[in-house]
Amino acid sequence: MALGGVVLISAGVGTRRAYRAVGRRAAHLSHYAYEEADALQTVALRLNEHGYALQRTSTLLFPKLQELASFLDQPLVAAAVPWLLRRMLARPFKKR
Repeated sequence: MALGGVVLISAGVGTRRAYRAVGRRAAHLSHYAYEEADALQTVALRLNEHGYALQRTSTLLFPKLQELASFLDQPLVAAAVPWLLRRMLARPFKKR
């Protein structure tokens, strides 16, 4: 009977310690989640502030980039670009 009481008490103490440790971890996790939510809210506010300017810039810039990409995708143009860059930078092609 006494052995059962000792086991019961030790199990109760272990359970209480585990419960307190889980509570501390939950508090730390809750604090971390709050900090991350605050950081995300700050980022969202900054994006909302500059969203219109970004949208306007993208609507102006993306069609021009698509035209340039379609022009550069042609094989002859893609092969000539390194040659043009060397000529523009005044670096002749090195012969091996």
